[in-house]
Amino acid sequence: MAINRKLVNWSRTIHIYLSIALLIILVFFSITGITLNHTEFFSSEPEVTEIFIDELPLFALSENGFIVDSPEFQSYLRNEFGVSLQQTSITDDGDFLLVDYRAPGLTIFIEFDLIQMQAAGEIIDYGLIAKLNDLHKARDTETLWIWLLDIASILLVIFSLAGLVLLLPNTYRLKRVAGYTVVAGVLISIGYWLGTL
Repeated sequence: MAINRKLVNWSRTIHIYLSIALLIILVFFSITGITLNHTEFFSSEPEVTEIFIDELPLFALSENGFIVDSPEFQSYLRNEFGVSLQQTSITDDGDFLLVDYRAPGLTIFIEFDLIQMQAAGEIIDYGLIAKLNDLHKARDTETLWIWLLDIASILLVIFSLAGLVLLLPNTYRLKRVAGYTVVAGVLISIGYWLGTL
């Protein structure tokens, strides 16, 4: 099959450099794919740390004398507990301010008593494998991580298309790869069908 030589050269360059750039991402998703499929082997008991603060600093108060969700309060959460506000739910429940923070492999729940000016809660650390699994699924992650995954996905598509362009001039190899692709597609479809029975 005749194909533009410049396109083939560009595809070769793209394929080579993207393969280097995407190596870590492919290895990461391959390993975490295994750990996600076999959580019974890779999961561990979460480490739970109790939180108790018997005297809170002075925060901005509402007209009723309660803590409000102010920049000072948010700064306190960030500095004391490493809480990122993007994944934090702050609920005013009358006499209590409830902070629910979720991150990959980590949950922090704190109940601020607005009358006694005390706080209690817990930090649950699910471990490294849980963190990696959550990153794989982009669960409770920052927007930046989601963007990185989207960019990596686009680069993988470009990488695959560049590989296809490199195959086009070689008709014999192209036919062989097309045959393997069809067989792999059929086997995957059968496996999926059997798995849903």
